[in-house]
Amino acid sequence: MMYGESPIRLPRISHVSNSGSDFGSSPHHTSYIVQIPPTPDNNPAQVSIVLRGFDFNPASVLVPSAPGDIDSGSSGKDNEPDLTDVRISEDEDEEEEEDTLLYKISYPLTRIVKISPIIIALYRILIVVRVVSLVLFLFWRIRNPNNKAIWLWLLSVICEIWFAFSWLLDQIPKLFPVNHATDIEALKATFESPDPNNLTVKSDLPGIDVFVSTADAEKEPPLVTANTILSILSVDYPVEKLSCYISDDGGSLVTFEAMAEAASFAKIWVPFCRKHKIEPRNPESYFGLKRDPYKDKVRHDFVRERRYVKRGYEEFKVRVNALSHSIRRRSDAYNSKEEIKALEKWKHWKVKVEEDQVKEPRPALVAPKATWMSDGTHWPGTWAVPCPHHSRGDHASIIQVIYIHGLISN
Repeated sequence: MMYGESPIRLPRISHVSNSGSDFGSSPHHTSYIVQIPPTPDNNPAQVSIVLRGFDFNPASVLVPSAPGDIDSGSSGKDNEPDLTDVRISEDEDEEEEEDTLLYKISYPLTRIVKISPIIIALYRILIVVRVVSLVLFLFWRIRNPNNKAIWLWLLSVICEIWFAFSWLLDQIPKLFPVNHATDIEALKATFESPDPNNLTVKSDLPGIDVFVSTADAEKEPPLVTANTILSILSVDYPVEKLSCYISDDGGSLVTFEAMAEAASFAKIWVPFCRKHKIEPRNPESYFGLKRDPYKDKVRHDFVRERRYVKRGYEEFKVRVNALSHSIRRRSDAYNSKEEIKALEKWKHWKVKVEEDQVKEPRPALVAPKATWMSDGTHWPGTWAVPCPHHSRGDHASIIQVIYIHGLISN
C-alpha cells in the first residue's frame, strides 16, 4: 500500500465476455462481476451495477475472474453518449424504516390559525401611519442640516436612514401574518399510531427533560414550586418520555418535603387532568378561575371527581403551608432528646472522673441544633440553626430521587 492510500478495501470489478471471441468482436452483451469484501456493514446488502451505453476499451479491461457473489448483465452500443446507471438494492427492512421516517418527517404537524381580519386591518393602518411619520421625520432632518456640526449631522442622518430601512424590512412580512399551531391529532397519528414497525403502539416522540430551580424556601414559597411541578407532570405527553428535575440551591428540608407532598397529590391530580383535559394544569390557577368550570364538560362523573380533587388540593395546601411549623416542632423534639443524652453523658463522665480518676476527654454539654427528617435522621442540607457543613451555601450536595410506582395512569 502506498503512502496516502485508504486502508479500506474497495470493490474489485472484473469483466467477463459472454461470447467465445475477443472483446472487440462482440461488443453487444457484456457482464460485470462486483466483488465486495465481506464486512458487517456490506455483507447483508445486495448490490447490482448496470452499465448502459459504455464505450469499451480493451486496453482498460481487467483480468477475467470467476463469477462472484453478485452479477448483472449490461448491453452497449458504439458511438452513443456515455450514460452510467448505478442501482443499489438494500434490505427490505431498512427501506421500510427509511420510508416510514421520511413520511413522518414530511407529514405536516402544524395547522394555520386564522387571524381576525379586523385585527390585521388595524395593524396595517398602524404600520402605514408609522411609515408616513418616519418619512416625514427623515425629510425634515434632511431639509434642516446642522451647519455647525455638519459631519456629526450627516453621520446621524445616515444611521437614522439605515435603522428606518431595517425596521421597514422587518414590518413587510408582518403585513401578511401567518400563525401556526401544533396539530395534536396529526402529532398523535404520526408518532403514536400503530404500523408494521410499531405494533406495540409505543410513542416515537422524543424524550423531554424539564428542570425547575429554586434557591430559598422563604423567598420562593414551596407551594408555588409544588404547583409548577404538578403542572409539568400533568401535560399531555407520553409518560415514559417525560422527566422532571428540581434543583434547590438552598438545600432546604421544607422544599424536599413539599415535593414529597406534591408527588403524593399528583396521584389524583394527574389522572384527573388527563381524563378531563383540564386547562390550565396548575391547580392554583385552575381552581381560581372565575369562569364556569363545567362549561363544555360532557362526562357525568366530572362533578364528583372535581369536588374530590378540589378537597384534596385544599388539604394539600394546608399540609405544605404547615411544613415549616411541623419541621421546627419535630426538630425541637429531637434536639431536646439529644440534649438530654448529652447531659447524661456529661454526668456519667463527671462521676467517672471523680471516682476512678480517669482522664477522658470531656463530652459536649450542649448538642447542636440540628434539623431532623421524619425518619429520625439529620437533614444533610441547610439547618434552621446554622452549623459547620450545614449552613446556607456550605453543605454537601444532595441527590434525592422520589419515585412513586403508578404515579400516572391513563
